[in-house]
Amino acid sequence: MHEVRAHTFSRPGDGYLAALGYLQIGTGVLSLTMSLMALTQAMLSHSEFLNPATAFSHSSNPIDRVIAAYVILQLTFGWLAGSLQVAAGISCLRSRRPRLVLAASVLSLANFPHGTLAAILTLHGLSRPEIVPPQGKDSDGSHAIP
Repeated sequence: MHEVRAHTFSRPGDGYLAALGYLQIGTGVLSLTMSLMALTQAMLSHSEFLNPATAFSHSSNPIDRVIAAYVILQLTFGWLAGSLQVAAGISCLRSRRPRLVLAASVLSLANFPHGTLAAILTLHGLSRPEIVPPQGKDSDGSHAIP
């Protein structure tokens, strides 16, 4: 039989931090995929979406305007938000956290709806002392590697 090893965590909050890391990576990949899909759709059939100034003029009703705004958001902001979320997820998995993860989470609040949920959960986790030890020190009191 194959031997299966369970991942052990050295600190109480490491499991939650790992879950946040995977959530951030998944959300970042989703954002990048949605941005790529919006860009492909805009290039293939609706090239007016590539120009934010004309995107709203082609929208006749409020629902079309909301869709146009979301596509513009994904084209302009989705790449940045997705890339930052993937980097933040990797930082969480390596237990190197606060500043990059905090900045990515604050930016992700605007990436509605999937980025907003991941950002709220991550910001909640970063506010818990058992999940994130004080900056510069590990839970055992030794200095962390910067």
